[in-house]
Amino acid sequence: MFARRLINPAAVRAAQRSMSTKASSINGKGPFNVLYNTIMRNNVTYVSAVIAGTLVFEVVYGNVTSSIWESLNYGRLYHHIDWSQFKSDDDEEEEE
Repeated sequence: MFARRLINPAAVRAAQRSMSTKASSINGKGPFNVLYNTIMRNNVTYVSAVIAGTLVFEVVYGNVTSSIWESLNYGRLYHHIDWSQFKSDDDEEEEE
C-alpha cells in the first residue's frame, strides 16, 4: 500500500515556530514591528516620512558630492581664484 511518513512532532513544532511571521507568534514581536506601528500604519504618516526622508537624503547627498567635487578641483574653480592678482591700472581707469 502507501508508505507511511514518519515525522518527528518536535521537528514539526520547531518548523512551525520558525516559519511563523505573525507579531503575536511564539517568536515574539518582529524587528519591524515598531517601524510599522509608528510610520507605516497610517498612509499620511507613511507618505510624509517618505517625502521627509527624500528631502534629507537630497540635502546630505548634495553636500557630500559638492564637498568631494570642491576637494578634487581645488584651485581650478572660479570662486577659488584670487582675482586681486589680475587687477591692473587700466582696469581702475575704466571703472571711473
